[in-house]
This record gives sequence, structure tokens and C-alpha cells, in this order.
Amino acid sequence: MRKNARFIIAVFGVVFALFVAVQLMRGGRAAPAATVRSDPGALMETTGGNTQRFRSSREDVSVSYDKLLTYANGSSKLIGVTITTADRGGSAVADGSGGAAEDRGGAGRTFVVTGREGVLGQNESSITLDGDVRLRSSDGMTARTEHATYAQSDGTITAPGPVEFAKGRLSGRGTGLKYDKGRDTLWILEQAVVHVAPSTLGVASDSPGKSGGVAIAAGGAGFVRRDHLLQFDRNVRILREGQTIEADTAIARLSDDEQRIETLELHNHAHIAGTAGGPGSLRALSGTDMTLTYSADGQAIQRARIFGQSLLQLAGEGESAGREISAQTLDISMAPDGMTPTGLTGREAVRLTFPAEAEAPARTIQAAQIEAKGEANRGLTSARFTGGVVFRERGPEVNRAARSAELEIAMKPGMASIDEARFLHAARFEDGKLAALAAVAKYDTTRGTLELTGSEPGSLTPRALNDRIAVDATRIDIVLDGPQVKAAGAVKSTLQPAAASAEDGADSPKLPSMLKQDQPVTVLADNLIYDGAASTATYTGGGRLFQLDTTVKGDTLVIDEQRGDLAASGHALTTMLRETGGKGESKDIRKDGSKEAKKERTQTTGTSNDLKYEDGPRKLTYTGSAHLVGPDGDMSGAKIEVYLKPSGDDVERVEGYAAADDKLTLREPTRTTTGAHLTYTAANERYLVTGLPASVVEQCGRETTGKTLTLFKSADTIVVDGNQQIRTQTKGGSGQCK
Repeated sequence: MRKNARFIIAVFGVVFALFVAVQLMRGGRAAPAATVRSDPGALMETTGGNTQRFRSSREDVSVSYDKLLTYANGSSKLIGVTITTADRGGSAVADGSGGAAEDRGGAGRTFVVTGREGVLGQNESSITLDGDVRLRSSDGMTARTEHATYAQSDGTITAPGPVEFAKGRLSGRGTGLKYDKGRDTLWILEQAVVHVAPSTLGVASDSPGKSGGVAIAAGGAGFVRRDHLLQFDRNVRILREGQTIEADTAIARLSDDEQRIETLELHNHAHIAGTAGGPGSLRALSGTDMTLTYSADGQAIQRARIFGQSLLQLAGEGESAGREISAQTLDISMAPDGMTPTGLTGREAVRLTFPAEAEAPARTIQAAQIEAKGEANRGLTSARFTGGVVFRERGPEVNRAARSAELEIAMKPGMASIDEARFLHAARFEDGKLAALAAVAKYDTTRGTLELTGSEPGSLTPRALNDRIAVDATRIDIVLDGPQVKAAGAVKSTLQPAAASAEDGADSPKLPSMLKQDQPVTVLADNLIYDGAASTATYTGGGRLFQLDTTVKGDTLVIDEQRGDLAASGHALTTMLRETGGKGESKDIRKDGSKEAKKERTQTTGTSNDLKYEDGPRKLTYTGSAHLVGPDGDMSGAKIEVYLKPSGDDVERVEGYAAADDKLTLREPTRTTTGAHLTYTAANERYLVTGLPASVVEQCGRETTGKTLTLFKSADTIVVDGNQQIRTQTKGGSGQCK
């Protein structure tokens, strides 16, 4: 440009010198009429649209004008100026009227800048253009403003006022412009608004209510043509049909033909709000930074990657609140509609939230990672969480929590709700007082059931427990409402002491009083059904109950903790240790100075087809081939009833019954008694036997019969029919009776 200006001045100097010489040679000839100048203050004015072309190492530059005004101070003004630059390898031909030039070389692009006036700057290093300044490139980019400055040194154009630009389906406006030809960048410095036509992105125009392209507003905008990208700074706001995108800065990467946006990068406070779509569709995305990848036609988001405080919000059903997934990073795949997630990966501080609804409590899941999958017409329908999984349910009557190393969930379409949650590895599930532990815990939220299975180090068998019972088994199924527990395979249960629930009052669950109330009870069986609401436990398949020295067995065992009852059916057996008075005196002294009777612990064993203990009367009933062996004798009959003392650890009374076609039999070391009914009273060690007849056969062989026989254990005395008394004595083994 500097060469151009100097050349122009030199040419005018030569022309002026020639003009003076000619006039002197003509002598006194009359001067022609003076030409009217455009600016009387100009020293020289040249017309004719002269064009000068200069060549540099990279480009050709030419300046043409309608008029050139030169002033005494050395400045120049160009009227109707056109500046044309052509990259090396291409040639430019101006249209003669300041229009765009054709690019015939193919390798380079031609740029034409026009204006009504142009003023050469100091040292001729720049040209300031005023009035309808336009920039056009051979590939179709245009820009327009009223005032601009072209710097010859770096090939830049700057404009301070309102500007407009366009390139294909891309257009924009703002305040202040800088175009750098060397870097091939166009910047709008303030109040930038950029529009992308519908066929480029298929989203909203500058009016959110219209369907079509996209409108982008920002504090500033740049078009980096060499890299095919648009850059936006300061309070970026992008409007699409049914969608608003916001961020501090944004970069839109265009296709090679600059006809569509391929990716959109959002930085700092990135946020997308959507208004379209049904349940499970995108409602909002937010995070520190975000990268959006669009479909091949630029119509819809196909992938969204969010970094830093990432959040995905999905639409709920109708007016109900939607679901949320948050994490440090989220990578989301979308269905062709650009609104329905079909795949999701989340890392660090993952949290999935289901808000409370009419028929479901609020649910949250926390973990280190999430992998979710779905389908285009169903949305996300399954997810897998790993790393420190924490699951919670909260509602007016629900307070549940679970922990595990991994969690798999199945969901209704659109993430409407969780159908099933499968906790894997070191799973622990809590529901109020109920706790469940297993290698695998499957929770059916619809039915409210929990299935415990699997084996692993630290959890060889599933376990369920509350304040009353702990159950270990190969498999445990729990109905949480109750709860109701069904266990199968190598069942081991432990009933906790009744004192654990003493604060619940007299109606609280309790152990049968035949058992010690301050000691746990262990029960083994093949199967168990526990009804927490009724406080009953039913064991089947070889049930065996243990507590210290007490054992109860049966094909089926039923413990009713509400009543304190116990039942065994099928090969029932009981063994208990009782304290009874022995021979001699103990070393313990009563308060009155007398010595207490010496106590002995002796075992009592009972067998029958069925057994029932009723806590109200403290009665043990053996039914069907009943057989009771203990310190009070060996009794067998159709039914035997044992009444315990209030302490529950000793016998108060025994009732024995014979079958209709058989006899009741009591065997003692020195006699055998038979009859239809027997009553033993422990306080006075008396047996009362009735029958038709009742009979006592003594060791010596003597037999005593009667309708009623009364026998005393401590004294060999028999009362027959209430009045006849016979004292017997047997010595040695001679068989003689006295």
C-alpha cells in the first residue's frame, strides 16, 4: 500500500512537471477554462478510476478509486475507493463497481473492500474508509459497516460501529468488527447476534417462537474460517426450537463446507433447558463445561459430554417432577430425536434421584460410576452402578436404605420408576428394624419384596435380622410389609431375648416361658416362614430348637412370640434339665438357720407325635404316643400335659391320659402303675391314678388295683379308693413283699 501511494504521488509529480513545461513553451497563448474541483482545498485532483497493482510474496494488492484528492500537507483522499487483495495462486478481477471479484485461481481467495471515501493514514500505512463500507470474499462471505480502517501492514480491517456479516446460511450483527485476513478471522466485538439458517441446524431462528434455525447472542463473536469454527464470549445465549442453551463462552465447530454445526463446546456455567418431549426426555443439562455433538444433518443432539458438576434432568409424567442424574462427568447418547437419552456414563459422585410420587416414595442412588442403557422409543430402562453404592427410599411410612459394591436397576420406559434393584457384593438392606445381608439382594419395588441369595467371602450365606430374630439360610425371601420372611436351605435362626423389646410393654413379643427369657434361642431347619406382624416363626424339615440345656425337635416347629406359645409336630421331642431335691442337705443356710435341701439337675425327655406349649397356663401337651422320662418317673400314654411353675424352669403338675383302647403307664424304680388318667403334683410328690381299674404292680410282684389309687413318691404308701391304706416294703431281690 505504501508503494502504491508513493507511486501515485510520483506519477502526479511527473504529470504536473510536464504540464508546466508545455505552458511555458506556448508563451502567451490563452489558458483553457479551469476545471471545477470536488474539494477547492485540494492541491491536486485526479479522476479516471486509475488502478495500481502491487505484488508481495504472498498476495497481490491493488487500490482503485474514482477520484484522488491531494492536499498541501501531503495527505490524500480517495473517492469511491476499492481495495482488492488476492492470495498467491489466485487472481482477482474487480467487477468495476466495487462488487465482489471472481476467484479464478482456485487455490487462493480474493477479498474486496469498498467505501465511498478513503483517507490515507500517516506514512501511508493505512486507509480509513467511510460510508457504506463493504467487505466481500470470493467464497461468499460479506460484511458491512459505515466506518472501517484497512491496515496495509497486517491486512486487517477494523470497524468501531454497527456491523453486519453473512456467509452462506450464516449471518450476524453487532458493534465493532475486526477482520484479520492473514488469520482469516472475523470478530464482532460487542453485542454479537449470530443466526444459522434452518437447513444448517434445524433449530430456532432469532425468535424462539419460530421453527427453524438458531439464534446466538453473546458479548462478542468470532468466525475463525481457517478452522471452520464460531467462537462466542461473555454471556452466551443460544435459542433453538424448544431449547435454550447458555454458557459464559461457546465454540461451534462447523462442517468443512461451513453449512452446519457439527459440535458445540460450552465453557463455564453451561446449561441447556428443553421444553419439548414426553416423559423421560431431556428437560435440562448443566455443568461447568459441555460438548454437544450433532447429527449428520445438524438437526439434533446425538451426544452430550458434560464436565464438572454435571446434571441431567429428565421430564416426568404430566406435571410431576422429573428424574435427575448428577456426577462430576456425564457422557450421554441421544436418540435420533435429540431429546431422548439412550445411553449414559457417569463418573465420580454419581447421584440418581427419583422424586416422591402418589404411589412411590422418593428414591436416591449414590455411587462412584453409572452405566445406563435404553432404546429410542423407551428412553433409559436399565442402569448399573459401581463403587460404594448407597440406595435410599424415603416416604411418610417408608425409611429404607441399602449399600453394596454394585447395583443393577431395571426401570419402566422413560425412567418412570424403578421396577427392580439388584444389589451385588456385600449387599446390606435396611428397612426400619429389619436388616438383610447377602452376596446378592434383589429388591422388587412394585411388590415390596427382597430376595437374598449367593455366597462370597464375608457373606457365606444370606442373613436377615431384626430386634427379635436373626436368620441365616441359602436363600431368604422377604416381604417388607410385615415383614414376612421365607428362608430355605440350611436355615439357622436365632431368637433374641424378650428383654430386648421390654419397652414395648406387656403385649410385646416374648419367648415361651419354658425357655429362659434372658438367653437367645437357636433353631435349625430346612425351611422357615416368619411373620413379623403376627410374630410367628414356622420351621419345617427337621426343626431343632436349642437354648442352653433345653432342646425341642419336630418335623415342624411353630413359635408364637405374641402369645409365647410353641408347637412341634411330627416326631416331637423335648429335653430339659430340672432342679430337683436330692438326698441329704446342701451347704446353703436359710435365714431361720435351717439347711436347705440339696438340689440336683436332672434331665427330662419327652416324645410324642405332636407337642404344644401354651404360655397362658404354662402347659406342655404331648399328644400321640406320648412318652415322658424324668426324675418323676417314666410315663407313656395317649396324651401327657406338663404344667410348669411361674418361673418356667420346673414342673408344677403332670396330667397323663390313656387312649380309649389302651392304658396310661407310669414306671418307677420299684413299681409300675397303669390307669386311664394320672395326676402328679410336684409339691407333695403325689400321684393320683384313676381307671377301670387303676393298678400298681410292685417290684416284689404284688399288684394293687382299685378305681382310684394315690401314691406318694417319698413314702411307699398307696391309698386305694380313698380309704384303704397298704404299706409295702421290699427287701433285696427275694420277691417277698411285706
